[in-house]
Amino acid sequence: MKLLLGIDIGTSGAKAVATDLAGRRIADASARYPTSTDGAGAEQNAEHWWEAVAQIVPSVVAGGEVLAVAVTSQAPTLVPVDAVGSPTGPALTWLDRRAVTEGLELAETVPESRNGADPFFGTAKLPWMARHRASALSRAAYVLSSNGFLVHRLTGKATLDDTTASLMQGFDEISGTFDDRLLRQEPSVGLLAPVVPSTSVVGTVTARAAAALGLAEGTPVVAGGIDSIGSALEAGALRPGDPLVDMTGFSSVTISAVPAGIHVPGFIHCRHCLEGTDLLITAQVTAGAAVDWVNSLDSTRDLRDDEALLSRPRPGRLTMVPSLAGERTPSWNPAARGIIAGIDLSTDGTDLLLAAMEGNALGLAADVATMTRHGYPVDRVLSTGGGASSRAWLQIKADVLGLPVMKPKNGHGAAQGAAALAGLGVGVYTSAEDLYELTRRIDEEFLPDTGKREAYRAARRRYRELTALNRPRPRP
Repeated sequence: MKLLLGIDIGTSGAKAVATDLAGRRIADASARYPTSTDGAGAEQNAEHWWEAVAQIVPSVVAGGEVLAVAVTSQAPTLVPVDAVGSPTGPALTWLDRRAVTEGLELAETVPESRNGADPFFGTAKLPWMARHRASALSRAAYVLSSNGFLVHRLTGKATLDDTTASLMQGFDEISGTFDDRLLRQEPSVGLLAPVVPSTSVVGTVTARAAAALGLAEGTPVVAGGIDSIGSALEAGALRPGDPLVDMTGFSSVTISAVPAGIHVPGFIHCRHCLEGTDLLITAQVTAGAAVDWVNSLDSTRDLRDDEALLSRPRPGRLTMVPSLAGERTPSWNPAARGIIAGIDLSTDGTDLLLAAMEGNALGLAADVATMTRHGYPVDRVLSTGGGASSRAWLQIKADVLGLPVMKPKNGHGAAQGAAALAGLGVGVYTSAEDLYELTRRIDEEFLPDTGKREAYRAARRRYRELTALNRPRPRP
């Protein structure tokens, strides 16, 4: 069977998906790896990414002929590597927020950057490494993105795909590289690999990589992109006017296809893999992580039971702001923390889990309202990723938003979109129309309960009042 292979290097683990040429998922597997956290720091060992991929890919591609492979990933996550691609230090993940000072310094040099000064946007991590990890950076030939690290392991080629590059502070959309002023101020930025289109074939699988993964030597490797690109392709967010895509895993991200070049203050912007289109992105740092945290509090049962959650009166008795590790859009407040209001002696684990899911949905409703004010209204939502496996969570989102929420048949996560990206790179798919054919099937649709509309509007007001408590702290 002819296959396309997609790999996603996520925050919590790696996933591999093989599809046939009609976009049907044939096989998939995943493997987890740890994140080392310390205050605002969040690091990973890039070798763990490769070990996870080597563990799962052989079984996924067994017996098939892989026509191409593409990698999507958490972003922007950066790792310094030497000339042969071995890490010279740990990877700083997107979750790492230590480069606050460096981000503000870069903003003075490139104040017109479409993406802001927050450490999330990646570029500030480079001067932070120069100051705090000088030895690792001095031994580095390149600094690679997480998908770029995998592409280098597969091909021996160092690249930075343009979707990741455009997500970073100081990227010049006109020249397609980083601003010259930035490069003069921060020589460390020059260690980033050359920028290439996300759909370009950048090399082929080497003999060593082929032996490790069960692939044929010479298999084409496509540059790949950020995980939001994979989710956009998987769900069908290809052109302006397509549904909003909600991707929930460790974090929660919404993705909207918009005309290239637009700017919504406080949101995230990056290139799509399709010409003339950008992605407008909102992001909550710990949506899925908050649900997992609550669920871990009771080892005797799974609090995520759909029937138990939906049998409770909604809105629930508690209101939660699930910002357990800082926040991204729209506040960009690394000091934000979780807030729970309404706890009493009768509160139980189901109350808490319902509040975590409602808190994510209430934050999503605030983002949708902002998009509408800027001229990008939302009329329906496609939900993908691990969070889409919860029927209760999808119904909660529909009720809070007052919009239909649909679960695509292909709603397996970014790795399946990465397989579509591989197909784009080698010409299996040549147009948006080809991709729409892969995404039209809907598994289930959740319609809003109009009877809950006013109650959830009141809940949204309470949520706004609580989020206001997370005001940014004064800088020393």
